[in-house]
Amino acid sequence: MALFDALWGAGLSALALLVGAALASFRTPSAVATSGLQHLAAGVVCGVVAAELVPELLEGGTVVPVATGFTLGVVLMLSAEPLSQRLFGRKGSVGFALATGLDIVIDGILIGFAFAMGTRVGVLLVVAFILELGALGLAVGTRTARRDRPPSALRRMGLPLALALPVIPAAALGGVLLQAVGPAGRIGLLSFATAVMLYLVVEELLKEAHAVKEKPTATVAFFVGFGALLLLQLLMRA
Repeated sequence: MALFDALWGAGLSALALLVGAALASFRTPSAVATSGLQHLAAGVVCGVVAAELVPELLEGGTVVPVATGFTLGVVLMLSAEPLSQRLFGRKGSVGFALATGLDIVIDGILIGFAFAMGTRVGVLLVVAFILELGALGLAVGTRTARRDRPPSALRRMGLPLALALPVIPAAALGGVLLQAVGPAGRIGLLSFATAVMLYLVVEELLKEAHAVKEKPTATVAFFVGFGALLLLQLLMRA
């Protein structure tokens, strides 16, 4: 059941990326709107980390698996982008696709982790990733539209489709992996997920959102996302 739910959640997240790309390829969104969506997604992701992952680590974790998982998560995320830039160049089409694809595969694995923890956690994380991948879809669609005017149908949706598809098998892998390990391994994987999600917020969502001139509404969107996630969690527990 958890695996089936994870596949559904990953499918919805992939669909959000495709919808975002389709919208952007036909009408480029404003930088302010994209920044607001990125702030909203960042708030929701932070809410999942604060309300679900950290309490799980504090309640059932010990120093070694928590430290090991968190360190591995930080090392992976810090090394992935420089390696991609060195091999392919981040600004090139291949480098952009591979770096973005790696982020999406990690998102899928995290969805699998979340549903293995429980349906409530999975649903909350899917809400966060629908927003995050929707914002990513806008960025991919905008990039395609700017590089190829007018963009062909294949270029318009080919790259978003190639990026979206790995989410589903990655979610299956994450769910199987978390269920296969023992208690210490589970804590280590959740600690790894915590580090990855924090990196996603600080170095991807907010970094990209701050690249444009912001309005106060963007900052408000972050707190709306965080607060709404907490309220949704309380409603699901009632």
